[in-house]
Amino acid sequence: MEISAPLMIYAYWAISIVIGFAFFKDDILNFNKDFDTRRKILLLCSVVILAINAWVYSHSTSDGGRPLNIPTVIVFSIGNGIAETFMFYACFQLGKTLAGKVTENPWVLFIAGFICFMIYSGIVHGLFWLQILPEHVVQTSPYKPLFMPVQLLIASSWALNFFWYRDIRTVIFLHALVDLTMACSVKFSMFN
Repeated sequence: MEISAPLMIYAYWAISIVIGFAFFKDDILNFNKDFDTRRKILLLCSVVILAINAWVYSHSTSDGGRPLNIPTVIVFSIGNGIAETFMFYACFQLGKTLAGKVTENPWVLFIAGFICFMIYSGIVHGLFWLQILPEHVVQTSPYKPLFMPVQLLIASSWALNFFWYRDIRTVIFLHALVDLTMACSVKFSMFN
């Protein structure tokens, strides 16, 4: 029996949410209110990067003529924004914890966490999302070469936000905006 794409997405989200609450309950329930200058600059840069991402993504993908499915846009943006942020940070924390066994250097800890974050991101997008979403990448788009550099900027800003401030809530919101762009550009349905 073949499992439908929506069911695979819901299962992924369920696992991610369990992991999120198991490891990040304190971060979810207690918002860091320290908005120093560095954090404000980081958040401003994150918003600018997301705007660039929206432009690049919407100009390097195709909806294949599919209609926009508003319930999918809402459910996917919120659900994936929450669930996948938990998984990204779980992998980040894993890398940081492993590196912490041999060093206390904060930049080595950050880089180790970031590498684990990126490895997971590459695996989940390559082996999961690209396999279950409809074809949507326009290989001939002049904006396609900008896609990966922009994704690296997004990941960097989110990793720094967690590393410096353990701010999961803001990144969930930012991730939901990225997913909103994706859902509006690709136009798939989770309710078939």
